[in-house]
Amino acid sequence: MKTSTHYLFRNLTVVDPRSPHNGQVCDLEVLDGTIVRIAKNITAGNALVIDESGQCVAPGIFDMQVSCGEPGEEEKETFSSLNHAAIAGGVTGLLLMPSSHPASDNRGQIEYILKNTEGRMCSMYPAGALSVGLKGTQLAEMADMHAAGALAFTDDKSPVSNSILVHLAMQYNQIAGGLLLFHAEDASLSLGGKVNEGTVSVQLGMKGAPSIGEELGVVRLLTLARYHHARIHIQGISSEAAVSLIRAAKKEGVQVTCSTYAHLLYFTDEALMEFDSRFKVWPPLRSQSDRAALRAGVEDGTIDVISSDHRPETIENKDVEFDYAANGTIGLESLWSASFSAMQGISTDVLIERLSHAPRRILGMPAVSISEGAEAHFFLYNPDASFTFTSEHIRSKSANSAFLDQTLHGKITGTFTASTWLSS
Repeated sequence: MKTSTHYLFRNLTVVDPRSPHNGQVCDLEVLDGTIVRIAKNITAGNALVIDESGQCVAPGIFDMQVSCGEPGEEEKETFSSLNHAAIAGGVTGLLLMPSSHPASDNRGQIEYILKNTEGRMCSMYPAGALSVGLKGTQLAEMADMHAAGALAFTDDKSPVSNSILVHLAMQYNQIAGGLLLFHAEDASLSLGGKVNEGTVSVQLGMKGAPSIGEELGVVRLLTLARYHHARIHIQGISSEAAVSLIRAAKKEGVQVTCSTYAHLLYFTDEALMEFDSRFKVWPPLRSQSDRAALRAGVEDGTIDVISSDHRPETIENKDVEFDYAANGTIGLESLWSASFSAMQGISTDVLIERLSHAPRRILGMPAVSISEGAEAHFFLYNPDASFTFTSEHIRSKSANSAFLDQTLHGKITGTFTASTWLSS
């Protein structure tokens, strides 16, 4: 880690569709946390020179779906370890899910998170619970939490099966403010399945959860959003049908945005053939046709955001029989390289839009750009570098990464934010 008030980064290729220097090889001069000059062959005698010639520089990633053990399950993750994991992955901002213990369903919990995450390299923002205790029966005090600093409201992985509650939330939100985030699923149609229903589930002899459950969940949310003229964000879609439904709704004018996860773009359910619980996630890894539809949705803009769904778990919860293992994978450290690897062949500008710009725009946050006068929040990566993701790359307290032993591309070489440079 290097701390100074004046930096000079040499010979970097700018990768930022919102920068006037996009695609150019330039030097970046950073003074007091602001990019003050972008040009070739800058001379700045008293600056700390960082020579990363041949690397690319891109605006810091914002991860819209991150879980942390703190408060209540600090053995899984703390705000401190989460900060280290994020910066290692080029993530300079993130949205914390409210599924902590206790749940972030009141003003006091929002204030606690803001107080205990203040001043870290990665800026952490809380999402408040949509319902009290994430139980889906009573609306939480969204207006009070929004006033305290909550950017959004969600019950995280709960699909909120009570349609009246979703109906009321969309009405109340017009007064309360903040963005409504939803997990799309008709849980009754999961049928107790732990993996995607399809050829692989039959080969494994495991009960499958059909993607129609997600499809019906999306239909319900789109119908309610259309009725209320509400703006909603659907988190972590995984199926071909969900992509098609959201694409059509957007063309119709429904105010919907959505995300998918890096591991859904990278893996299919074929990764489960060894019954490795690292690949047990929710929604489950789907088929090759589903993955292809997700990739197409990212490319054409139907899918606005790629998130990690970083979900730390202790070894006691993951290294057990598949049926009993907890869902989830950590993903902050691998978010960029996994997305870069999964989406080979599309413009890197598209990835930067989905990972850096769209999340901030959707949440109503200030933009981050590689432009003169902008706050300096960026990461460096080598587009030609391949590497094997191992435990040495993990900064989280938990090690339940689906990407262990995978060959990834676009290795991150360092992150700059909060006036600090941290090389990888």
